[in-house]
Amino acid sequence: MTMSRCVSAAVFCAASLALAQTEAPPPLPTRDAPVANVPPPLKPEEAPYQPGFRAGGSVGLGAFLPAPAMISFHLFDLHAGAQISPMFGAYARVGYSASLGFGLSTGMGGGGVSVSGAGLWLIGANAELGLGDNFFVAAGPQVGLGGWTRLGLMATTSSGTVSALAASGPMPGLNLKVGVGLGQPNRITKRRGQFTIALDLSMLYATRVVDASLMGSGGENPGANIAVSFTEALAIVPTLHLGYEFR
Repeated sequence: MTMSRCVSAAVFCAASLALAQTEAPPPLPTRDAPVANVPPPLKPEEAPYQPGFRAGGSVGLGAFLPAPAMISFHLFDLHAGAQISPMFGAYARVGYSASLGFGLSTGMGGGGVSVSGAGLWLIGANAELGLGDNFFVAAGPQVGLGGWTRLGLMATTSSGTVSALAASGPMPGLNLKVGVGLGQPNRITKRRGQFTIALDLSMLYATRVVDASLMGSGGENPGANIAVSFTEALAIVPTLHLGYEFR
Protein backbone atom coordinates (compact mmCIF):
# COMPACT_ATOMS: atom_id res chain seq x y z
CA MET A 1 0.00 0.00 0.00
CA THR A 2 1.37 3.39 -0.95
CA MET A 3 1.80 6.21 1.48
CA SER A 4 -1.02 8.29 -0.11
CA ARG A 5 -3.53 5.45 0.28
CA CYS A 6 -2.65 5.02 3.95
CA VAL A 7 -3.17 8.71 4.62
CA SER A 8 -6.55 8.71 2.81
CA ALA A 9 -7.77 5.68 4.81
CA ALA A 10 -6.71 7.32 8.10
CA VAL A 11 -8.53 10.57 7.22
CA PHE A 12 -11.75 8.66 6.28
CA CYS A 13 -11.76 6.68 9.55
CA ALA A 14 -11.23 9.86 11.65
CA ALA A 15 -14.09 11.66 9.85
CA SER A 16 -16.52 8.73 10.34
CA LEU A 17 -15.72 8.53 14.08
CA ALA A 18 -16.27 12.27 14.55
CA LEU A 19 -19.65 12.12 12.73
CA ALA A 20 -20.86 9.18 14.88
CA GLN A 21 -20.06 11.06 18.11
CA THR A 22 -22.04 14.15 17.07
CA GLU A 23 -25.34 12.19 16.53
CA ALA A 24 -27.33 11.71 19.82
CA PRO A 25 -28.53 8.16 20.49
CA PRO A 26 -32.30 7.63 20.26
CA PRO A 27 -34.17 7.66 23.64
CA LEU A 28 -34.84 4.31 25.22
CA PRO A 29 -38.52 3.30 25.43
CA THR A 30 -40.14 3.59 28.89
CA ARG A 31 -42.74 1.35 30.45
CA ASP A 32 -45.03 4.18 31.60
CA ALA A 33 -47.45 5.42 28.97
CA PRO A 34 -47.82 9.19 28.58
CA VAL A 35 -50.66 10.67 30.69
CA ALA A 36 -53.26 12.55 28.69
CA ASN A 37 -54.67 15.82 30.04
CA VAL A 38 -58.29 14.80 30.81
CA PRO A 39 -60.54 17.73 31.88
CA PRO A 40 -62.53 17.23 35.13
CA PRO A 41 -66.20 16.17 34.76
CA LEU A 42 -68.63 19.03 34.47
CA LYS A 43 -70.93 19.56 37.45
CA PRO A 44 -74.62 20.14 36.72
CA GLU A 45 -75.47 23.80 37.07
CA GLU A 46 -77.82 24.67 39.94
CA ALA A 47 -80.93 26.35 38.63
CA PRO A 48 -82.34 29.34 40.56
CA TYR A 49 -84.93 28.25 43.12
CA GLN A 50 -88.46 28.49 41.79
CA PRO A 51 -91.36 28.99 44.25
CA GLY A 52 -93.94 26.30 43.83
CA PHE A 53 -96.76 24.21 45.23
CA ARG A 54 -96.35 22.35 48.52
CA ALA A 55 -98.60 19.84 50.27
CA GLY A 56 -98.57 17.31 53.10
CA GLY A 57 -100.54 15.32 55.62
CA SER A 58 -100.18 13.63 58.98
CA VAL A 59 -101.93 11.71 61.74
CA GLY A 60 -101.40 12.20 65.47
CA LEU A 61 -101.95 10.84 68.96
CA GLY A 62 -101.95 12.86 72.17
CA ALA A 63 -104.11 14.30 74.94
CA PHE A 64 -107.02 16.71 75.34
CA LEU A 65 -106.96 19.02 78.35
CA PRO A 66 -108.44 20.38 80.73
CA ALA A 67 -108.82 17.70 83.34
CA PRO A 68 -109.95 15.04 83.36
CA ALA A 69 -107.61 14.46 80.42
CA MET A 70 -108.82 12.60 77.37
CA ILE A 71 -106.89 10.57 74.80
CA SER A 72 -106.93 12.53 71.55
CA PHE A 73 -106.78 10.94 68.10
CA HIS A 74 -105.89 13.38 65.33
CA LEU A 75 -107.43 11.34 62.55
CA PHE A 76 -105.98 13.47 59.75
CA ASP A 77 -104.31 16.81 59.10
CA LEU A 78 -104.15 17.86 55.45
CA HIS A 79 -102.58 21.06 54.19
CA ALA A 80 -101.58 22.72 50.93
CA GLY A 81 -100.07 26.03 49.93
CA ALA A 82 -96.92 27.62 48.50
CA GLN A 83 -93.21 27.11 49.15
CA ILE A 84 -91.79 30.59 48.66
CA SER A 85 -88.12 29.72 49.25
CA PRO A 86 -86.15 26.80 50.74
CA MET A 87 -86.70 28.43 54.16
CA PHE A 88 -90.20 29.95 53.98
CA GLY A 89 -93.60 28.43 53.20
CA ALA A 90 -97.27 29.06 53.92
CA TYR A 91 -100.28 26.77 53.73
CA ALA A 92 -103.92 26.28 54.67
CA ARG A 93 -104.81 23.27 56.79
CA VAL A 94 -107.84 21.23 57.79
CA GLY A 95 -108.01 18.34 60.23
CA TYR A 96 -110.28 16.40 62.55
CA SER A 97 -109.61 15.50 66.17
CA ALA A 98 -111.62 12.95 68.20
CA SER A 99 -111.05 12.49 71.95
CA LEU A 100 -112.39 10.14 74.59
CA GLY A 101 -111.75 9.78 78.30
CA PHE A 102 -112.98 7.97 81.43
CA GLY A 103 -112.52 8.89 85.07
CA LEU A 104 -113.02 6.91 88.28
CA SER A 105 -112.65 8.06 91.88
CA THR A 106 -113.25 6.33 95.22
CA GLY A 107 -113.13 7.39 98.84
CA MET A 108 -114.20 6.46 102.33
CA GLY A 109 -117.62 8.00 101.88
CA GLY A 110 -118.35 7.04 98.27
CA GLY A 111 -117.09 7.26 94.72
CA GLY A 112 -117.68 8.68 91.30
CA VAL A 113 -117.33 8.08 87.60
CA SER A 114 -117.08 10.42 84.63
CA VAL A 115 -117.12 10.11 80.83
CA SER A 116 -115.75 12.76 78.46
CA GLY A 117 -115.74 13.12 74.70
CA ALA A 118 -114.85 15.67 72.03
CA GLY A 119 -115.06 16.00 68.28
CA LEU A 120 -113.54 19.02 66.52
CA TRP A 121 -112.81 20.17 63.00
CA LEU A 122 -109.61 22.23 63.00
CA ILE A 123 -109.31 24.81 60.21
CA GLY A 124 -106.45 27.29 59.97
CA ALA A 125 -103.39 28.61 58.17
CA ASN A 126 -99.71 28.32 59.10
CA ALA A 127 -96.48 30.03 58.13
CA GLU A 128 -93.43 27.77 58.23
CA LEU A 129 -89.73 28.47 58.78
CA GLY A 130 -87.20 25.83 57.70
CA LEU A 131 -84.08 25.52 59.84
CA GLY A 132 -81.52 23.86 57.59
CA ASP A 133 -82.53 20.87 55.51
CA ASN A 134 -84.39 18.96 58.24
CA PHE A 135 -85.83 21.05 61.09
CA PHE A 136 -88.90 23.27 60.80
CA VAL A 137 -91.22 25.43 62.92
CA ALA A 138 -94.75 26.41 61.90
CA ALA A 139 -97.43 28.53 63.58
CA GLY A 140 -100.69 30.27 62.76
CA PRO A 141 -104.31 30.95 63.70
CA GLN A 142 -107.04 28.35 63.62
CA VAL A 143 -110.64 27.79 64.62
CA GLY A 144 -112.25 24.67 66.09
CA LEU A 145 -115.75 23.71 64.99
CA GLY A 146 -117.58 21.15 67.10
CA GLY A 147 -117.60 20.69 70.85
CA TRP A 148 -116.73 18.64 73.88
CA THR A 149 -118.73 17.40 76.84
CA ARG A 150 -118.24 15.72 80.20
CA LEU A 151 -120.78 13.76 82.28
CA GLY A 152 -120.12 12.81 85.88
CA LEU A 153 -121.83 10.95 88.70
CA MET A 154 -120.75 11.24 92.35
CA ALA A 155 -122.44 9.34 95.17
CA THR A 156 -122.01 9.09 98.92
CA THR A 157 -124.02 7.33 101.62
CA SER A 158 -126.24 10.39 102.07
CA SER A 159 -126.22 12.26 98.74
CA GLY A 160 -125.57 12.07 95.03
CA THR A 161 -124.52 14.57 92.34
CA VAL A 162 -124.91 14.46 88.59
CA SER A 163 -122.85 17.01 86.67
CA ALA A 164 -122.55 17.94 83.01
CA LEU A 165 -120.31 20.31 81.09
CA ALA A 166 -120.73 21.14 77.42
CA ALA A 167 -118.81 23.47 75.12
CA SER A 168 -119.93 24.23 71.57
CA GLY A 169 -119.70 26.78 68.81
CA PRO A 170 -116.68 28.27 67.02
CA MET A 171 -113.53 28.17 69.15
CA PRO A 172 -110.72 30.49 67.99
CA GLY A 173 -107.17 29.53 68.80
CA LEU A 174 -103.58 28.99 67.72
CA ASN A 175 -101.55 26.11 66.30
CA LEU A 176 -97.83 25.52 66.82
CA LYS A 177 -95.77 22.76 65.23
CA VAL A 178 -92.10 21.86 65.71
CA GLY A 179 -90.61 18.91 63.86
CA VAL A 180 -87.91 17.22 61.84
CA GLY A 181 -87.93 15.92 58.26
CA LEU A 182 -86.15 12.70 57.31
CA GLY A 183 -84.54 13.17 53.91
CA GLN A 184 -82.24 15.49 51.95
CA PRO A 185 -83.34 18.03 49.32
CA ASN A 186 -82.62 17.65 45.62
CA ARG A 187 -79.20 19.29 45.03
CA ILE A 188 -80.33 20.97 41.83
CA THR A 189 -83.95 22.02 42.44
CA LYS A 190 -83.71 22.27 46.26
CA ARG A 191 -87.21 20.74 46.54
CA ARG A 192 -87.78 18.19 49.29
CA GLY A 193 -89.99 15.17 49.88
CA GLN A 194 -89.69 14.08 53.50
CA PHE A 195 -91.25 11.87 56.14
CA THR A 196 -91.82 14.03 59.21
CA ILE A 197 -92.08 13.67 63.00
CA ALA A 198 -93.57 16.70 64.74
CA LEU A 199 -94.98 17.90 68.04
CA ASP A 200 -98.28 19.67 67.33
CA LEU A 201 -99.87 21.95 69.93
CA SER A 202 -103.41 23.27 69.41
CA MET A 203 -104.98 25.83 71.75
CA LEU A 204 -108.70 26.56 71.54
CA TYR A 205 -110.72 29.12 73.49
CA ALA A 206 -114.34 28.11 74.10
CA THR A 207 -116.65 31.05 74.87
CA ARG A 208 -119.91 29.05 75.15
CA VAL A 209 -119.55 26.58 78.02
CA VAL A 210 -122.50 25.38 80.08
CA ASP A 211 -121.78 23.81 83.49
CA ALA A 212 -124.78 22.21 85.21
CA SER A 213 -125.19 20.00 88.25
CA LEU A 214 -128.01 18.29 90.11
CA MET A 215 -127.41 17.36 93.73
CA GLY A 216 -129.84 15.31 95.76
CA SER A 217 -129.71 14.38 99.43
CA GLY A 218 -131.64 11.92 101.57
CA GLY A 219 -131.91 11.33 105.26
CA GLU A 220 -134.01 13.51 107.51
CA ASN A 221 -134.04 16.50 105.12
CA PRO A 222 -134.33 15.14 101.58
CA GLY A 223 -134.16 17.55 98.70
CA ALA A 224 -132.55 18.51 95.43
CA ASN A 225 -130.50 21.43 94.25
CA ILE A 226 -129.93 22.44 90.62
CA ALA A 227 -127.13 24.79 89.57
CA VAL A 228 -126.43 26.09 86.06
CA SER A 229 -123.61 28.46 85.09
CA PHE A 230 -122.25 29.86 81.82
CA THR A 231 -118.52 30.18 81.60
CA GLU A 232 -115.47 30.01 79.32
CA ALA A 233 -112.70 27.45 79.00
CA LEU A 234 -109.32 26.93 77.34
CA ALA A 235 -108.59 23.58 75.68
CA ILE A 236 -105.00 22.48 75.03
CA VAL A 237 -104.38 19.55 72.68
CA PRO A 238 -100.74 18.36 72.42
CA THR A 239 -100.20 15.54 69.90
CA LEU A 240 -97.29 13.69 68.28
CA HIS A 241 -97.67 13.63 64.50
CA LEU A 242 -96.26 11.34 61.81
CA GLY A 243 -96.64 12.45 58.22
CA TYR A 244 -95.17 13.25 54.82
CA GLU A 245 -94.34 16.65 53.32
CA PHE A 246 -93.47 17.79 49.81
CA ARG A 247 -91.91 21.25 50.01
